[in-house]
Amino acid sequence: MREVRLAFKNLAFVFQSRPLMIVFSLASVYTAAMVYLLLGWDLWNIDQLKNTVFWFFSVGLMSIYNLEKIKNDPHFFKNSVVGNLRVLAILQFVVGIYSLPLLAELFLVPFMVVVGMMIPISESDIKYLQVKKFLNGIVISFGLFTLVYTAYMLATDFKELGQEKTFYDFIVPALLTVMYLPFVFAMIAYSTYETVFVRLKFTVQDRRLRRLAKLYAVVLFNFRLEAIRRWADHIARVEVVSHKQLLNTFSHLRKLKKLEKMKPEVFGSQGWSPYLAKDFLLSEGVSTGYYNLIFADQWCASSKMYDVGDDLLCDNFAYYVEGVEGVAKVLKIKLNVNDNSRACQANERLLVLSGVLVRKSLGIDISDSTKDALRFGAPYCESHGDKQIIVKKTSWGGHKLGGYDLKIEVVAT
Repeated sequence: MREVRLAFKNLAFVFQSRPLMIVFSLASVYTAAMVYLLLGWDLWNIDQLKNTVFWFFSVGLMSIYNLEKIKNDPHFFKNSVVGNLRVLAILQFVVGIYSLPLLAELFLVPFMVVVGMMIPISESDIKYLQVKKFLNGIVISFGLFTLVYTAYMLATDFKELGQEKTFYDFIVPALLTVMYLPFVFAMIAYSTYETVFVRLKFTVQDRRLRRLAKLYAVVLFNFRLEAIRRWADHIARVEVVSHKQLLNTFSHLRKLKKLEKMKPEVFGSQGWSPYLAKDFLLSEGVSTGYYNLIFADQWCASSKMYDVGDDLLCDNFAYYVEGVEGVAKVLKIKLNVNDNSRACQANERLLVLSGVLVRKSLGIDISDSTKDALRFGAPYCESHGDKQIIVKKTSWGGHKLGGYDLKIEVVAT
C-alpha cells in the first residue's frame, strides 16, 4: 500500500511539472479553438461535450505522449488522415442518414466490404505495396464522395436527418483528429529543435557560433525536420571552431541532397553508387538511412535491426553500405543469432537476403558454395572479377545459448 501511495505522489509530481502543464494548457486551448470552429460550421453541439472530453484525453494527449514514436514514423500524418477518412467513408452506411439509390447501394456495400477485407491482407507483406496504395485510394475516394454527398443532403434536405446525434458522434472525433494534426506537427517541430539545440551545447563550444548555428538552422531548415536532424548528426562528427566551418556544415548537407537526387554513376571497377546500393534490399522490406560521413573519410548507410521470428530475445540482422564519398566499397548483411537452436531459421533468412544482394550488386545468382557457407556458417570467399563475396562467422565466446554473428560481404577490391 505504501508503494502505491508513493507511486501516486510521483505521478502527481510529474503532472505538476511546468513543461507538462504548458503542453497540457496549449493542447486545451487548441482543442477549444477547434470546437469553436466546428460550432461555427454547425458541426458541433453541446451533446458532443462528453465525446470531445473523451477524445481529448484518449487521442489528443496520447498523441503528445507518443511524440517520439510519431517523429520516427514518416507516414504518421498521411495515415492519420487516411484512417479518419476511412471512418468517414463507412459513415453513410453505418449511420444510415441518407440512402443512395438502391442499385448503387447493392453494388457499393459488398464492394466496400471486399475492399475493407483486402486492406489488412495488403498490409501484411511489402510485395503488396502497390495493391495497398490502390485500395487506400479507393477508400479515400469513397470517403470524399460520401462527405460531399452527405453535405449536399444536409444542406438541401436537413429535415430528413433522423439520427442527428449519431451523425455527430461519428463525425466529430474524426474531424477533431484531422484538425489536431497541425498542433501535433508544431509540437514535433518544437521538440526536434529543442533536442538539436541541446546537442549543440556539446558539439559547438563557442557560444557565439552556437547562437549563429541556431539562427541559421531555423532560417534554412524551418519546418524541414528531417533536414535539421541530418544536419545535427553531421555537425556532431566534425570540428566547428570557426564561422567558415559552421557554414561548411550547411553546404555539406546541400551537396548530399544534390548527390542523392542525381545518383551519379560509379564505374564498376570502383564499386557501386551508394545511393542505389542502399536500396538493393527494398524488395525484402529492408531500407537504410542516408549515406553519411561517419568519421575521417569513412562513409556509411545502415538499416535498423530487423527481427527474425517473434521470440522474446529474437535474432536480428542489419544491412550496411560502407565506402568513401560517392562510392560504396562494401555491401554487408550481418545476422546476429542469439540462440543456436534457431540457427536454421535465421540462416535461411540471411540466405534469401544474400541472394537478392548478390543479384542486385553483381548481376548473377548466388552460387551453391556460398549458399552452403551461409547455411552452415562456414567461412568462405569467392572472386568475380574485381569483386569478392566473403562469408564470415564469429562465435560469441562463453555465450550460454551458443550465439554468433554471421556476415556476408560483397566487396569491391
